[in-house]
Amino acid sequence: MEKKRIICFGDSNTWGYDPVSGSRYDENTRWPMRMQQILSDGYQVIEEGQNGRTIACEDPWEWGNKKGMDYILPMVESHVPFDTLIIMLGSNDLKKKFHLPAGDIAGSLQNMLMQLRGFLKYKCGDANPRILIVSPVYIGEDIKSSPFAEFFDCDYALENSKRLAFWYKLVADQFGCEFFDAATVAEAGKVDSLHLSAEGHLKLAEALADIVK
Repeated sequence: MEKKRIICFGDSNTWGYDPVSGSRYDENTRWPMRMQQILSDGYQVIEEGQNGRTIACEDPWEWGNKKGMDYILPMVESHVPFDTLIIMLGSNDLKKKFHLPAGDIAGSLQNMLMQLRGFLKYKCGDANPRILIVSPVYIGEDIKSSPFAEFFDCDYALENSKRLAFWYKLVADQFGCEFFDAATVAEAGKVDSLHLSAEGHLKLAEALADIVK
């Protein structure tokens, strides 16, 4: 029987950045691979995470290759056919250098989905694939003492991270996507107030596996 293929498209929390070591969590820890273990043999989970990835913000200070809008179309074409696309982005769009409110970040997601829906229908022959929009965990309350603090206008970023879910739900409904708020089950770890702990990865994997099933 053909396996159901699940693409996980996101940033460092999908890639599996370990805030303690600065390296990558192993396959028994990071949430896409933990979800693979929970879903078992009937599914194939495809990891498409990248540190620093934004939705639509150009970031020349990060090698100029972090813009999700530029990568998502060739990425999905390379993985067709697939059953579910999970998109969890937005935390990097909260950085000080972009200074975007939650509504504008959701507007970037709206533009991404507009392109994606048309591309999948007319280029890839998939008129209505299952897409799950996940709003990321909130930036932690201790962001001011984080090693990444200088990259964020801390109070502004913290507040807007809490507003993303409201706006993302509106966009998901507009484009016929499913929606899940990661902050309902997990939170940024205490080490840097940005990245998931091992426990957070497990909680997110369990929640998303239930939705996928």
